[in-house]
Amino acid sequence: MNQIEFEKNSAPLLEYLQLRNIDAVAFDIDSTVLDTGGQFHETLYVLGLEISQELPVEIAPHYYEEISRQIENEVYAVYYKNKRKPVLIGKQYEEGLDNYLKELNLGNITDRMRERIMFYQEKHYTKSPKAYPSTKEIIELILSSGREVVFNSHAQDDWTEKKIQYIASLIDGIDTFPYVAVPINENKDTESWLHAYSKVDSEPENVLTVGDNFNADIIPAIEAGCKTVVWINPRRSELPEDFILSEDVHLFIIENIEELKNLDINSRYSLTNSGE
Repeated sequence: MNQIEFEKNSAPLLEYLQLRNIDAVAFDIDSTVLDTGGQFHETLYVLGLEISQELPVEIAPHYYEEISRQIENEVYAVYYKNKRKPVLIGKQYEEGLDNYLKELNLGNITDRMRERIMFYQEKHYTKSPKAYPSTKEIIELILSSGREVVFNSHAQDDWTEKKIQYIASLIDGIDTFPYVAVPINENKDTESWLHAYSKVDSEPENVLTVGDNFNADIIPAIEAGCKTVVWINPRRSELPEDFILSEDVHLFIIENIEELKNLDINSRYSLTNSGE
């Protein structure tokens, strides 16, 4: 074993997985291993520049960016109002734009605006979001230990497949990964996580589950019987007041996928280290 292999196989994460008898890792995809939010922002920004030129008022070109940003804020407000439930980007944008136009008394959405929205929606779903800088390293680390990786995505199947192909292309010797795609008009629930675990022939208690949405990833994974979960929480959102952590469940709260490699038993969440 060379030095690089030694360092990989000595990572705190792998020691912890060994301790917990974990034989597979199940990942959410969007905003967990891929920067879907970054791609979302790029689409909203460019679309907003075009929409700003369609407004029924005289606007100096140097204000186009500001208007694009204002409309984007309305779109994000819709997203969080709907509790981060995924919908097609065009539908979400149209609702945010409608709110923006009404607030400023600028009339209704025009056919031309809808045409541009649909154009950018189609373009948005033709490619996968980019991976976070540490995604490749983390997946390679897990695979190097002989463990399997599976994905559970809350998105249409054809877009999920593009993401899976992209992730696989980052890893030498890997053609694809097992995955589950939950349609956006359905809930990403306990059954979807059980389905994901079955894809790698693992019992829930022998899987580490990683996701960024507490209600769609963490809660249903625990309800499915998973005993080791990681919540990627860059906004440092509070845990729901009614959430009760069972003694046999290890919960970790981190800010990004890079921090996953340093997981150990002492960094898990507890009432003590939460300051309560």
